[in-house]
Amino acid sequence: MPKKNLIFAAAIPFVFMEKLDFQAIADNRERFHFNDQIALFSDFTELRSRALSEVLIDGFLFAVVTNGQAQLSVDDKNYLLKVGDVITCKPRIIFEKSLMSIDFNAVVLFLSPEYVARLSQMIRMEWTYSMFSSSHRILHADEIAVRRYCLYFDLLKNHLSSPETPHKEQSLRLLFASMAYDFHDLQRFQDEEVLHQSYSSSENILRLFMQHLHDPSQPFLNVNEYASLFHITPKYFSSICKRLTGRTANQLISYEIMRSAQISLRDSSKSIKQIAASLGFKNQSHFGRFFRLHTGVSPQQYREGKSRQ
Repeated sequence: MPKKNLIFAAAIPFVFMEKLDFQAIADNRERFHFNDQIALFSDFTELRSRALSEVLIDGFLFAVVTNGQAQLSVDDKNYLLKVGDVITCKPRIIFEKSLMSIDFNAVVLFLSPEYVARLSQMIRMEWTYSMFSSSHRILHADEIAVRRYCLYFDLLKNHLSSPETPHKEQSLRLLFASMAYDFHDLQRFQDEEVLHQSYSSSENILRLFMQHLHDPSQPFLNVNEYASLFHITPKYFSSICKRLTGRTANQLISYEIMRSAQISLRDSSKSIKQIAASLGFKNQSHFGRFFRLHTGVSPQQYREGKSRQ
């Protein structure tokens, strides 16, 4: 039987109704607030009284239940969502069916994978990396945190609906940064419970690796050193990273080193030699070769703004 409701829109990663295209969203800004990479939704009036069949999520989803209850089915597992539940999903999963109470409501944020990739170049988006290890997560926030998430939502909605300004995009990214760190703290607080319920040993290794990789106080290590840290072979460590993220361990390490290097090069108080040493390179020449391999320009050329987006 053909699947219904798997409707794709050019910039909106999640579709609620059988037919809803980007133009329909643009014509009804009271319900959706968006730009070409972001969509916000908080009006479930038309959806509360009906069951939804299969719905494809083709982007990153973040939702907070603010009222009522809902039943949700993902990967053949059923979940009961209640006030305070925080749901995150990575791209390319399907909500198989859902039922909502008549008073159900939630605030929902969608980000395209392309936008999340751009955000990760500016801030340490641990919550996006954590999604690589499972298709979705459901955590629970207290009343104070729920109110704070709703305030983030209102600020984002206000920004997206406002006229363009020179610093609008930067303001949006800073809002996302604050929200991402808030959510990361929620994850860390509930980590032991989540790990006990849902993580395999390999997923646990990936989580520990990502925590180490994103901790500014920890030096970058090579694949062999990380494998030794987790008491596994380098080959097995690399296979875990490739299977769960689609990237090799070396690619994940190189990506984070490059992002840290780019951020550091924008700080004129540090010399290139100092930056190379802080990132664990033997000398400035080694750092220069590594940087040019990944960007096509030297660290000095990057510092002078010759390859910045």
